[in-house]
Amino acid sequence: MNIVILGAGEVGFNIAQRLATEGNDVSVVDNNAERLQRVADSMDVQTVLGHASHPTVLERAGAINAELLIAATVDDETNMLACQVAHSLFKVPVKMARVRNNDYVDRAAQLFGRDDLPIDLVISPEKEAAKAIVRRVQVVSAMDMQEFADGRICLLGIQVPPKSDLAGVSVADLHEVLPDLPINIVAHEHNDKWLVPTASTVLLSGDSIYVTLDSDDLHRFLDLIGLDDRKQTGRNVMIVGGGHVGYQVALRLHQMGHAVKIVEHNRDRAEWLAQHLDAGTVICGDALDKSLLEEESIHQMDDFLALTNDDEVNILCSMISRQYKVPHTVTLINREIYGGLVRAVGLTNVVSPRFTTAASILRHVRRGRIVGFSSLGSGELEVLEAEAMATSRIVAAPLAALRLPEHTIIGAIVRGDAVIIPDGGSQVASGDHVVMITHKSSLRAVERLFEVNLEFF
Repeated sequence: MNIVILGAGEVGFNIAQRLATEGNDVSVVDNNAERLQRVADSMDVQTVLGHASHPTVLERAGAINAELLIAATVDDETNMLACQVAHSLFKVPVKMARVRNNDYVDRAAQLFGRDDLPIDLVISPEKEAAKAIVRRVQVVSAMDMQEFADGRICLLGIQVPPKSDLAGVSVADLHEVLPDLPINIVAHEHNDKWLVPTASTVLLSGDSIYVTLDSDDLHRFLDLIGLDDRKQTGRNVMIVGGGHVGYQVALRLHQMGHAVKIVEHNRDRAEWLAQHLDAGTVICGDALDKSLLEEESIHQMDDFLALTNDDEVNILCSMISRQYKVPHTVTLINREIYGGLVRAVGLTNVVSPRFTTAASILRHVRRGRIVGFSSLGSGELEVLEAEAMATSRIVAAPLAALRLPEHTIIGAIVRGDAVIIPDGGSQVASGDHVVMITHKSSLRAVERLFEVNLEFF
C-alpha cells in the first residue's frame, strides 16, 4: 500500500515505523529537518521537507499514487486542509486526520464526511488516551484493561501479586488454582521481555501478565487472586495537567461520580477549566510544589493522574505521589525514550498516546475481516479481533490440530451471545469473533488465517 504520513512527531513516527515494517511504501512529510532525519535514520521510507498542506509538497510525497493519507501534524487546521487538498487534487481514496480540539471532535459527525470535509477517520490521540486512563480508574488493580467484541471480552493486564495463588504456578496448572473460572493467559513479561506464554511458562511474583476472560467474570477473577479493591463511586482523584487529556478525563470521572481536583500551572487554562467544568476543583499552581500538594490533601487521594504534556513533569509528579502512598497512580508518557525509565523507577501504570493512536489507525488500515487491533507491553505483541468467514483457514480444524503461526495464541471467541475461552478441543466457526495475540513478526501470517478464499464469492 502507498501511504503518505504528514507529521514526524511521536505519533507520526510510530505509525510510519509500524507501516513501513509491514512492507508498505511510506512517505513522511514534515517542516522540521531534524525530525525528518530521525525518521530517515530509523526506517526505510521517503522523507519530504515542507508544509504538509501545500499541493507541491504533497505531490513530491507521492500523493497522486497514494491509497491512504494520514495527517498527523500538531496543527488541526493543517491536517484538515491537507485532507481537502489530497481529496480535491490527488483523489486520495482514504484520508485520516489527527484532530485535537474538542470543538472539532465533538462535532465530527456534522463536519467530516464525503460531502463535507473529506476525512474518513478522525484521529484523536488525546481522546484515545483519555479512554485508556478512565479504564485504569475503573479497575485500579490493573496496569491495563482493554475491551473487545463490543465489551464482552476483557483483556486485563496485571502484575502477579507476591502472595497470590498465581505465583509459582505454570500455565498448564492454572485450572487447579482457578478451577471454575475460564481464563487464558495470553502474554507474559519477565525481566522486561514480553512473550506469548506456553504451557510450561511459570508465573513468578512481580511478573506482568495479560489474561482474556468474559467481562462478566472480571471482578470475580480479581477477587480470587486478591486484587479486587474496587470503589465504584466517590473516589478522590487528583489530576495534574488540564490540557486536552486532563479535561476529558475530568469530565468522564465526574460523570462516574468521582470527586476531581485538577492542578494546572497555566493561569489562562486554569480559568478556562473553571468555566467549563461543572464540578470539581481547579487549582492554578505547580504540581512539583510539595506544599501545594499537601494543602490539596494529596495523602487523601485514591488516584493520582499525571497528565501534562511534559513527560519529565509526569514522571516526577508520579514519584512524589508514591511518597505520599497514593494507592493508584497513572502516568502519561509521550516519548518512547522514557518507556524503560518509568519501569525502572517502579511506575508500571503508564498510558502512551502514540500506542493508543497507532492501534486506532492500524485497526482501520487492516484489510480483510480485522475489526479490532491493539498492542501490548512494549509493542512486541499485537492483539487482533477478527471475524471468521466460512472459507477462512482458521475454521478448518480444532485448535489443537490447527497450525497457528509462531508465538500466537487464541485468547477468546465470541459466538452469538456466548463468550468461549478456548482449549485445544475448541473450534472456530463461521461468524465467530476471535481475539488473538501474536508476536509482531507473525502478524501477517495471523491475518492470512482470516482471508476469504475466492470460492466464497
